[in-house]
Amino acid sequence: MSTQDFGLTIKQEDLDREFLTGPGEDIVRKTILQMQKVPQFVKLFGTWDPAKPDISRWADYQRFDWSIRMLPAINVFFSQNEEKQSENSYLPGNVSFQVYWPPNQRRSDLQRVQAAFKGIMENLFASAYVGDMLDELYYIQRDNKVYGLNEYGKNLTWPPNVEGIVESELVPVTIVEAKYRIDLRSWYRALEFMNRTKDEPFKETLADLTRIEGEYDGNIDDGTTEVAVPDGINVQNP
Repeated sequence: MSTQDFGLTIKQEDLDREFLTGPGEDIVRKTILQMQKVPQFVKLFGTWDPAKPDISRWADYQRFDWSIRMLPAINVFFSQNEEKQSENSYLPGNVSFQVYWPPNQRRSDLQRVQAAFKGIMENLFASAYVGDMLDELYYIQRDNKVYGLNEYGKNLTWPPNVEGIVESELVPVTIVEAKYRIDLRSWYRALEFMNRTKDEPFKETLADLTRIEGEYDGNIDDGTTEVAVPDGINVQNP
């Protein structure tokens, strides 16, 4: 965190460092990273460098200030509202993909290009690139896995014939909306893998835990003596 004339400047990494933030906050970032593994996406939109947003044709927010020379460009961002109903339910949400195409395309190509990109996204969400982001078991680790992510892209919507304005020019825009679902039960189980608990999410209370011990007590019956068998489990913290 840094102090400027207009108050305290707070960045996401500041909150991530000081707190444990919520499930799904990195869906957008990890989606882009997974898309970057597909050479065809890199060929179409270039590489994503979040440290250099002025020269990148990817944006992880709803960006409007593209220039014509940067097109085609793509926005990936959270859209619509999340609604939490209980601690043991699902947290649904929505990620929007907006592609701004160059204005110099023939009118006859616009519909076909947008329909083709919609089909590309359907294949992406059915692929292992998105499947690897899902969280079936908390102890299975993958590069861009999202803790608690139960469904992503199972439900897609695509409004055709959308246009936008870039530098006063009317340009065709493809919008694909992908719904996701966070299983909060999986998220709270995953907290233990991060040395935290649901009751104390902002402290690594399990970091010093090295061994769990207990015993098995035999049933007492006539003519027998009580038997206790000790047992223990060594804990390996990641």
